[in-house]
Amino acid sequence: MPELPAGWEFAAAGVGPDFALLIVAADGPFDARRSGHSSRYRVYKATGGSLEGFDFVAPVGAAYTHAQPIGDGDFLLVAPWPSKGVEKNGHIWRSDGTLVRQIALGEGINQVQTSSRSEVWVGYNDEGVYRAGEPGLRCFDPDGKRTFSFADSVANDDVVPIIDDCYALNVSSDNEIWVYYYSAFPLVRLVDKRLAGIWTRVPGLGAHAFAVGEKSVLFAGDYGDRSSITRYFPESGRIEMGHAIGDGQQLEFTRAIGRADRLHLVASSAMWLVRAG
Repeated sequence: MPELPAGWEFAAAGVGPDFALLIVAADGPFDARRSGHSSRYRVYKATGGSLEGFDFVAPVGAAYTHAQPIGDGDFLLVAPWPSKGVEKNGHIWRSDGTLVRQIALGEGINQVQTSSRSEVWVGYNDEGVYRAGEPGLRCFDPDGKRTFSFADSVANDDVVPIIDDCYALNVSSDNEIWVYYYSAFPLVRLVDKRLAGIWTRVPGLGAHAFAVGEKSVLFAGDYGDRSSITRYFPESGRIEMGHAIGDGQQLEFTRAIGRADRLHLVASSAMWLVRAG
């Protein structure tokens, strides 16, 4: 992880469809940025073992918490809620610090991942679902047009529970999407925006990220320990609980991001990679 100037903090981390790592830093805390503080941001992209970054000044009230690549070398930065003066909360930036365009992605955003086709998958928290009427999971095209709604296309009282709160999302490929959510805690697989599988025996961990392997699923965090790792075997329903070890010590990570079979764990000084088998 990069060293930040005094007074700066890490605002977001993201993993793109090509597994490129993005790290976003801001010159002030989230509440100050959201309340109207004019914020300077720095976006770092990990390429070939080194970090390349650019700075820009965001519109007043743009408190970004999610970062993804989009288009031909651009970056999508997303605030979880629209704010005064910033009604469209998805902002697409060039690496020269130019704001390309703004798109509206809804309210109460909890998860954001893009595909290599620059589709934008967005998962919503319970405030977004029940206060703002979001459908739990949506997909948008690069211009912000909605192309999929979980509530309209997949949710079914008899088979697939509605999403009360999208805890974790994994855009595994352009065609394959996985989602894990409160309150029923199923693991749902979508292929070409259609239901392709549902596992209902997944433990209600409260995990905030997961990776999907050939035989098992790795979940990051639970209600009692945000740094725990749980391995779940869908065929048998068996689970194994423990922690990731890095440099001989238990990793205490603050963020986790799942992409395909890779679970990225963000610690204070480094980002670690764990693969599901």
